[in-house]
Amino acid sequence: MLIVAMLALRGGTFEAEKSTKKFTSDVATATVDQGDLSERVEVKGTLGLGQKRAYGTQLSGIVTSIAALGTKLEAGSEMMRVNDAPVVAMRGEIPAWRAFEPGMSDGRDVMQLEKNLQQLGYFTREPDTHFDGDSRAAVTKWQKERGLPVNGRIKLGRIVFIPSDVVVAAHKVVPGEPASEQTIECTGSVKEVTAEVQPHSRHLLPEGTSVNVQLPDGKTVEGLVKRVGQAVETEDKTGVKSVRIPVTISLKDPSVAEQYLDVSVGIHVNRVVKENVLSVPVRALLAQPGNAYAVEVVRNGDIVRVPVELGVFADSRVEIREGALSEGDKVVVAE
Repeated sequence: MLIVAMLALRGGTFEAEKSTKKFTSDVATATVDQGDLSERVEVKGTLGLGQKRAYGTQLSGIVTSIAALGTKLEAGSEMMRVNDAPVVAMRGEIPAWRAFEPGMSDGRDVMQLEKNLQQLGYFTREPDTHFDGDSRAAVTKWQKERGLPVNGRIKLGRIVFIPSDVVVAAHKVVPGEPASEQTIECTGSVKEVTAEVQPHSRHLLPEGTSVNVQLPDGKTVEGLVKRVGQAVETEDKTGVKSVRIPVTISLKDPSVAEQYLDVSVGIHVNRVVKENVLSVPVRALLAQPGNAYAVEVVRNGDIVRVPVELGVFADSRVEIREGALSEGDKVVVAE
């Protein structure tokens, strides 16, 4: 809408390149640039240990102990004990949804289990999606070491897959109460930035994108887009709904933010849209008949209207694909 309004404001009726007028010092101008055309986005985020997430077990029984608050849980860590038998954390994005046992169908969860058993030193060959004799042998070794019944099968709820190392932040039950799928709440173990962006800025923040994070003391540090979530509908205190996309950013050097927790930070992204092009401010464009455009160029003390063909728009500038313009030319802009 802003661009349309500007074009209407700068429109005219005289023919391209046929009318000139004298340049005066009160006319606002800008320079024709040659270089990369970039888009920028600036959003607010929160630097912390991430949102809390509940973990628990599908096992029935009584919770006899729980990992202490502040405990870091990683692959192989004991999260809790049910009927005095351990419930163990393993790494993986796929939640446990069935028992692991001989005769089960192939699946990604099997490979996830085997990768963990390999990391823990129980599984020696290349992990795959099939639970076979090697899988069972590795499970029995693991069971023996953990003090579990040695039968080569893992009940649903005996292991809990966590996507990354986490820290115990809260207990949802206490020892002596029945086991639950929400026994503990955990946060991440490494500080990261979480933010919500509008859908139209989503393309500027694909996973792996480098960003700058401005800390409360004004210092800027490097970050990397780690994860981009699905669009969610949010509602503010007044009941107004909007769509936002959650983004998680990791710091390249988390130690620089050691003294901060749950603080607001700025996120700055600069993405090159097109390299080495001529560009002018959008405010320099003049709407012409037939969906055409022109700009007014200062030449030898005169202002000359020059037809142009436009390319991509980015961050209040527009590429000039064709037109009698050169780097360094001065063009008239709307004030």
